Amino acid sequence: MKKFETKAIRIQAEQSQNREYSVSVYMISSFVFNDAEQMRAVFAKEEDGNIYSRYSNPSVDEFIEKVYLLEGAEAGFATATGMSAAFTSIATFVSQGDYILASRAVFGSTHQLLTQLFPRWGNQFHLYGVD
Repeated sequence: MKKFETKAIRIQAEQSQNREYSVSVYMISSFVFNDAEQMRAVFAKEEDGNIYSRYSNPSVDEFIEKVYLLEGAEAGFATATGMSAAFTSIATFVSQGDYILASRAVFGSTHQLLTQLFPRWGNQFHLYGVD
């Protein structure tokens, strides 16, 4: 008989001093510091801590950890929107002068990235598929 286990259930942040039974959702934009020295140390990455939710957030960290473990990856990254994910996925791998080959069936805003933004950075593109 096979034992049923799933990382989706088993992986969870440790319970805080508040004794919650599930992961808390941090719906905030920024975090506080004990004093200016702690703030300086966190900004300088000399001390661990969150600064601003667009940089890091415990809820997002939890999501990233679960997804990369479920996918068998070494690490992960989350974006705030699908378009930021599309942009990051392309911009990570192209350098100035590279040629981008993509399907004509890409999402409309991804089409704009390929036809309007990346050419400004010296990239050429070709859209293939049914005309």
